[in-house]
Amino acid sequence: MLSIIKLRLMRLRNDYFVFVFMTILALGLSFVMGSSQSANYKPTVPIVNSDSSEYSNMFIEELKNSKNYNFTLTDYDNAYKKVDEGKVLMALIINKGFQRDINNNKMPKVSIIKTKDDIEILTTENLIKTNLAKLKSNVNIAKVTTDYISGIKDVDKKNVFNKAYDLSLENWEYKRPMSVTRKTITDGKWSGFDNFKHIIIGFTLFFSMYTIVFGIGEILNERKYNTWQRQIISPLSKGAILGGNMVITFMIGIIQVGVLIMASKYLFNVDWGSSFLGIMTVSMSFVFTVTSLGLFLSGIVKTHSQLAAISPVILTSTSMIGGAMWPLEIVNSKILLFLANLTPQKWAIEAMEEIAMYNGGFNSVIYPSLIIIFMGIIYFILGIKLIRFE
Repeated sequence: MLSIIKLRLMRLRNDYFVFVFMTILALGLSFVMGSSQSANYKPTVPIVNSDSSEYSNMFIEELKNSKNYNFTLTDYDNAYKKVDEGKVLMALIINKGFQRDINNNKMPKVSIIKTKDDIEILTTENLIKTNLAKLKSNVNIAKVTTDYISGIKDVDKKNVFNKAYDLSLENWEYKRPMSVTRKTITDGKWSGFDNFKHIIIGFTLFFSMYTIVFGIGEILNERKYNTWQRQIISPLSKGAILGGNMVITFMIGIIQVGVLIMASKYLFNVDWGSSFLGIMTVSMSFVFTVTSLGLFLSGIVKTHSQLAAISPVILTSTSMIGGAMWPLEIVNSKILLFLANLTPQKWAIEAMEEIAMYNGGFNSVIYPSLIIIFMGIIYFILGIKLIRFE
């Protein structure tokens, strides 16, 4: 086995491109995607005011008070173009008849220009609906108040309306008939889900899988160049040959995951929690399982080119299902959530996030690690049966 490990290490000196490339790619994409979703990010929503009325202007001013969005006035063509090019989240069209509908005690209608549906857009739509309901309610209150006061004495209706509207708006803001208070119970500085940490963890696991699978897939190149056949007829046992390849691939995988973890800690100030042992336990379990998966895939295909063709499909699809690309909390499909439980990525991400985000201890990773190892054992057994030693 030691001779196989030594041979693979010597070959690694001239074949380290995948390791370096995947490491740099993981860090680069993590930084880019994490930066785009930083705390200072405010999505832009252009507004087209087709009604150009007093009420539509009041509605726009209320939307602009939102601290989480950047609402800007523009024309229809410019708004459509920006949405089509993906430069803005969506566009809001205030239709003609906006003020007339409110005066007729109808809910005013607006239109949305969008190219997709996601959580961010749905949240924005809810904000717009809330402000529409608030505007209609406050206008009705102001109108009733104005009619009542003007019936008692001669007053400036416009002035009374504006004062009543402002008071109603203030009452809505500070004396709401119903309020919801949300409290997150955390320990110290831990404040719950961190999307940047999720991206770092997901990309660390995702890109390391390529290095590991292609690493164990070197068996196929050895078979192509008859190195595998020479090893088989040598005094080395089949277990030593396979074990040497497994061990060196496992070591490379652990080193890459460790490099990505430490690089994210010192380059991006990512806090990995209080149990580094737990993080490494999950990492080693995951690397073992992916190594076994690579062995299984190497047994299915005949050449390294075939492995290079099917690996991206399998690794990317399972990573997407397993939550490496986005949090599984946003997934509603029960089928996809069930399939996620069959991927090692899901369990590894869940265990790492428990430590890195929620201050979990070593005990929190034991169960996920056992599940990951169990998956690895299954892949390993299947891989041994499929690998051809002839």
